[in-house]
Amino acid sequence: MIYGDTGSGRDALSEEKYKELAGAFSSQRFEVKSVLYNDESAGRLANELPSFDAVLVWVNPIEQGNDRKKLDSLLADVSGKGCFVTAHPEVILKMGTKDVLYKTRHMDWGADTKIYSDYEDFTKRFHESLQASGIRVLKQNRGNGGNGVYKIIYGSSGNEVTVIHAKGYEKRTLSLNNFYKEFGAFFSDNGMLIDQEWNKNMVNGMVRCYLSGTKVAGFGYQEINALYELVNEQNKTYVPPGKRYYFTENCGLFNDLKEIMEIAWVPQLQNDLSLTDEVMPVIWDADFFINKVNSETAVGKYTLCEINVSCVSPFPPGAVKFIVDEVKTRIGK
Repeated sequence: MIYGDTGSGRDALSEEKYKELAGAFSSQRFEVKSVLYNDESAGRLANELPSFDAVLVWVNPIEQGNDRKKLDSLLADVSGKGCFVTAHPEVILKMGTKDVLYKTRHMDWGADTKIYSDYEDFTKRFHESLQASGIRVLKQNRGNGGNGVYKIIYGSSGNEVTVIHAKGYEKRTLSLNNFYKEFGAFFSDNGMLIDQEWNKNMVNGMVRCYLSGTKVAGFGYQEINALYELVNEQNKTYVPPGKRYYFTENCGLFNDLKEIMEIAWVPQLQNDLSLTDEVMPVIWDADFFINKVNSETAVGKYTLCEINVSCVSPFPPGAVKFIVDEVKTRIGK
């Protein structure tokens, strides 16, 4: 399942991001179909999807300004009728939203993270957090592509802040009063904000660990990511995100991360969030800052930036076999 307007012509079976996976399922004698979703199609799909053995969903939290509320309701209903859905909406809410950074802040991958569940709490506590650190990162609970992720820099006067949006690197200076008024919108409809410390080690790049179920299925490395700043003699200049390079699950560069993920961090995540092996997404990823490039141990070397579950694509070519095998196991084929 992918997102698209009716008549858009999108077809997952022919798109570069999914066609190899579709072909791998077909080679295992699965009948594979591309399902196009938009909110207008929800009623029709409610009748069609229960006939499938499995539905693999690639729809972002925000698509063309639309959220996933209607889709998530549809998928929960379809799952209740016996169709295997991945990622299940309940699982996304547990591990695929930004508040997972707060839920797992005590883990070895954690950092100084706070959560504000209402506007009053935000206005009371965030100023102290920002003043103490100088720079913080605010994230809305559900978003993608840098949407709703902001770098907040405390002004020297104490009465203003610089706000940089990760999506497009829009940079503005706001008075504290206008800042709080503007960010109050994130608390509408039971929203929240996650407050994460700024990681200066972003200059080391970011490694994305891809997993299928509980097993590492590959890696991606991106030297320049959103909010990266190139420091030169004059000022700090925005540099667009760079290309992500993919590696297999056996890449020696990230063997330490594979080992600690499978042996310690994924089991701890599952235990803390009450996630059994049977409900883990067939493809998901965790993004990590690299704190100490030459560290001999993974603990302290990596800090979690975020976990992605809703729409993990593209993914390393080597992950295809993991996804197919995981689906076969889940539906008993």
